[in-house]
Amino acid sequence: MPAERAANEALERRVAELAASNEQLRQEITRAEAALAHAHREAERSSRLKDEFLATLAHELRTPLNAIFGWVTLLRSGRLDAPTGQRALETIERNARAQKRLIEDSLEMSRIVSGKLTLELHAVDLRRVIEAALETLLPAAQAKSVRLRSELMDETATLHGDFARLQQVVCNLLSNSIKFSDSGSEVEVSLTRQAATAQIAVRDHGQGIRAEFLPHVFERFRQEGAGGAQPGGLGIGLAIVRHLVELHGGAVAAESPGEGQGATFTVRLPVDPPA
Repeated sequence: MPAERAANEALERRVAELAASNEQLRQEITRAEAALAHAHREAERSSRLKDEFLATLAHELRTPLNAIFGWVTLLRSGRLDAPTGQRALETIERNARAQKRLIEDSLEMSRIVSGKLTLELHAVDLRRVIEAALETLLPAAQAKSVRLRSELMDETATLHGDFARLQQVVCNLLSNSIKFSDSGSEVEVSLTRQAATAQIAVRDHGQGIRAEFLPHVFERFRQEGAGGAQPGGLGIGLAIVRHLVELHGGAVAAESPGEGQGATFTVRLPVDPPA
């Protein structure tokens, strides 16, 4: 019965094909379900981080306001002597600057998310960028008794970029290192060059970063101090750094041997070839 045998074999092949097709479909459904579950978890995490960010923003804005209103009330009472009055004015100014920085960072992140952040491109000397950032952060470092040390190469490192944005990158990295440094310690910034790549490194000897948090250190709304403690701030400064560096065609990385052993942030930028 050759015809019957052939028909049976054809039927078996068809059944095998259908079984294989069903198994492939089952695997695709499983992958789709896993992807949907992952997307759902990411959406929940994103929503939670945004809620935490808004709560943190409200707290961080309220803190300097409380100090400002408190000292203004004391000043208006007329009962402060001259030295205390001077200290009151310095405290008010410091907290006003802190609040201004929080608002500027929030607006900056809003521009990044909406794709409205722009660069004003000119020939930029990275040495001048770093020197300007050091001048800006010197008062904050002195207030915490942290020494700032720089090692800048003599060779010019010029790129086509936005001076103010690149200064913001270095300022954010220095500010972050100062925040996590102990009183009396040192923060170092260096500028080196290899071929068409310039490297800016900011190194501190402070609280360090846990290994499990290192992959998330440049994410928006993520921040963590030593031992998981929240250090204050909005958790967007390093996210802004990464975005600005990438807009200039570069990359940024963080390294830390562990808690209590400091951290190093390294920015690599493409520069013009040496003359």
